[in-house]
Amino acid sequence: MKKLFLIGLFGAVCLSACKKAVELTYQSPDNIYFDFTDPKDKEKRVDSFFYSFALFPEKSFDTIFLPVRISGLRKSVDRKFKLTVIDSATTALPGTHYKALEPEYTIPADSGSANVPIIIYSKDPALLAGSVKIKFRLAATKDFAVTTVAFDTAKVIFSNRLEQPVWWNTWAGELGAYSRVKHELFIRTSGTIELPAVFNAEVLPKTLYHTRRFRSFLNNPISWVAANPAEGYTVEDIGGGKYNFFSISNPEKKYVMELNPADNKYYFRDENGNRIV
Repeated sequence: MKKLFLIGLFGAVCLSACKKAVELTYQSPDNIYFDFTDPKDKEKRVDSFFYSFALFPEKSFDTIFLPVRISGLRKSVDRKFKLTVIDSATTALPGTHYKALEPEYTIPADSGSANVPIIIYSKDPALLAGSVKIKFRLAATKDFAVTTVAFDTAKVIFSNRLEQPVWWNTWAGELGAYSRVKHELFIRTSGTIELPAVFNAEVLPKTLYHTRRFRSFLNNPISWVAANPAEGYTVEDIGGGKYNFFSISNPEKKYVMELNPADNKYYFRDENGNRIV
């Protein structure tokens, strides 16, 4: 009898402990946090997103999505959370570099996550010289607490500038000397945004397709535009033997080419004023 009593008492204690644990679990406020992961390593968490408009010449604006996730129970109603900008850690300007944030954002009913759209703009000429950043912080609401301090901030860094990639030197015999303007024109006309960093016979045919396509453009930009209407580029005669080359979808970004009477060819100039050949 004594043994049965002890077993019963032990069971009652366990049941009480479990009940308290359950109560503690579900009485805790639902939490919200940024859920970034490194695209190259899914086990690694990052808190920054890097973007260059120079890789997407047809765009004058773009949308970056910041992933947020809840810890807690999903509910059958929409719930609200807030995102704020940390002014002391931000160099981008609302209206100039990005669209101002909404007062609140929504975790949809029966969902445990959402993507916050951040609209960024490329129109500021300063983005050609350097990057700007926006640092965000999640803020508590009546629906969500923000208690996971290590995951409550996120940063977006963007520019309209290119840096010389490693692969340029690998294919310098095809591409010639590097300049940022030349790199921009390569992205717009070669059919790719990058080349293999290592030379071998397997990658050679495809690489030569892209480099020769680019050389064809530099050799005669006007003929290239006429032969590739689906690419969405055009030329504009601005007089004096000069033309503007630009994307129809992003006419604010233009490249001037000038006729050289000595060989009757058109040339662009790079950021240092040198002819691009």
